[in-house]
Amino acid sequence: MENIQNLPKHQVAQLEQHLVNHQVKDSLGMYMDLVERCFDTCVTSFRSKNLDRYETSCMEKCSERYIKTANRTGLRFQEHQALQMKKAQNAASGVK
Repeated sequence: MENIQNLPKHQVAQLEQHLVNHQVKDSLGMYMDLVERCFDTCVTSFRSKNLDRYETSCMEKCSERYIKTANRTGLRFQEHQALQMKKAQNAASGVK
C-alpha cells in the first residue's frame, strides 16, 4: 500500500473508485444471496400477496442469522489477515 502514495492523483482516484465499485458489488451480492436463501427457506406457498406470520418471523430470524454469520466471518477473516501480516513481518525481520 505504500506504493499508492507514489501514484499520480488521477490514478489514486481511479483506484479508489474501483474499490468502492467492488464493495458495492459485493454488498449487493451478499444482499441478493440473503434474500434468495431466506425466501427459499421461509416462503413455501403463495396463498396471498402478503407473508403470513410464520413466514415473516422466519424471514426476520433467517436474515438476522445470515447477517450475524457474515459479520462473524468478516471478523475472523480480519483476525486471520492480521496474524498473517504479523507472521510475514516477523519473517522479514528475522523474528520467530
